[in-house]
Amino acid sequence: MNDNDLQALAQKYGTPLYTYDGDKIISQFEKLKSCLPEEIEIFYSMKTNPLLGICQLFKKLNSSIEVASSGELYTALSAGFSPQQIIFTSPGKTYEELEYAIEEQIYSINIESIDEAIIINSIAAEKNKKVDISIRINPDFDATCSSIKMSGVPTQFGIDQALMGKAFDTFSQLPNINVIGIHIYTGTQALYAEKIIFAMEQIISLALELSETYGFSLKFLDMGGGFGIPYFKGETELNLEVLKEGVAQVWDKYKDRLVHTRVAVESGRFLMAESGMYLTKVIYTKECKGNKYIICDGGSNHHASSAFLGRHIRNNFPMHVLNKSEAEEEVNVVGPLCTPTDVIGQKVKLPQIDVGDILAIDKSGAYGLTQSPLAFLSHPSPAEVIQFGKESFVLRERGRKEDYIKGQNELNRK
Repeated sequence: MNDNDLQALAQKYGTPLYTYDGDKIISQFEKLKSCLPEEIEIFYSMKTNPLLGICQLFKKLNSSIEVASSGELYTALSAGFSPQQIIFTSPGKTYEELEYAIEEQIYSINIESIDEAIIINSIAAEKNKKVDISIRINPDFDATCSSIKMSGVPTQFGIDQALMGKAFDTFSQLPNINVIGIHIYTGTQALYAEKIIFAMEQIISLALELSETYGFSLKFLDMGGGFGIPYFKGETELNLEVLKEGVAQVWDKYKDRLVHTRVAVESGRFLMAESGMYLTKVIYTKECKGNKYIICDGGSNHHASSAFLGRHIRNNFPMHVLNKSEAEEEVNVVGPLCTPTDVIGQKVKLPQIDVGDILAIDKSGAYGLTQSPLAFLSHPSPAEVIQFGKESFVLRERGRKEDYIKGQNELNRK
């Protein structure tokens, strides 16, 4: 979508606004799919952007889906995914969530502790079922393929590789579970194809070794993913040609041993990030002690990632002013919240800005609204729309001020 398209969407639907380029999402899915042997399937990582309409789009693209809560599971089922297309991964699944997943008979619950397997067995026994699980492993190797590590280091995710003997001793005493697979997710925002390829080979090798050592049939292998996109200066795009060639070589080496294994990768950021824009309108400009501030109608409550909330080191998402060029001044871009953390652009170079201009924060399709403290200060939620060509569709209606007391009860204490 170009600036004229974005300007038209802002005028039609108002701001703050999330916009998604549907054609870009399709293109990214096809790019990733083209890098993989046809036997390897893609699971959309729903936490990236859990909109019902986005999930429906991935269903049409023949993706499977990975969920991380009962809410996401309910949405995935509502989007039309069959239980056999769904896996459930989370380090803190509640009893009720596990019960729901078992009732729906999803393909695999990816367990992250031995205790979780014990609870699943108990629920399954009550329901007279046998439940398929995969083991999420925190491996001994450090694949170092991503900027945000999620394995090979101390973490809440998965069971340590060193504990596999203890784990399988326990599993052998749980008659209502069936170990079908291995899940390893090394990390996210990986931009170096060679390191992703190295991690994949390490994962496959370990999964086959565990299958042989502990005598279970490897029916499912989830190799994670973490395919990244460049956000900041110095970052380069993931080299898809190198990725394709390297994955093909690894697959040729192991495919004969994986004939009866469902092999998958997960992706969210790569599929979604570059499709999305967060549009916010300038409502005030002001000077304060030598610094210029651009105050917008949306901020970190809608886009916490751009404010780097919770990060020790901040950076600036790429952003621009619609239909203006020539960066002329250094400014701080802030939202409407009563907190100094509501800074979505710090010391960024932008054109001369006027009240009413629309600021676009690029690469906002992943971990935008879904990762943001929407309830803070009770501002209405932004609308979310998707566009294909010149045709747009509302995926989420704009919130209302009345929404914030919905479900609340008056205090009737005398």
